[in-house]
Amino acid sequence: MRVKRGRFPMDPALVGRSGLVVQVDDYRPERFGVVLDGEEEVRDFAEDELEAVERAGELEERADTGPTVGP
Repeated sequence: MRVKRGRFPMDPALVGRSGLVVQVDDYRPERFGVVLDGEEEVRDFAEDELEAVERAGELEERADTGPTVGP
């Protein structure tokens, strides 16, 4: 995911940074917990503050190209 400017004010230093979604909440489905690259802290973002950089299917395809084990 990449951070983009949404409808709420945010630190301008976050715009354009990328990271990984690590949390979703059934009670607040429009909010996502994201760990930005180079950080360990989970930050909370609204749906309109994030844009997909890669789709889940593309990540799965890349994982399938790894080494195989067996005869």
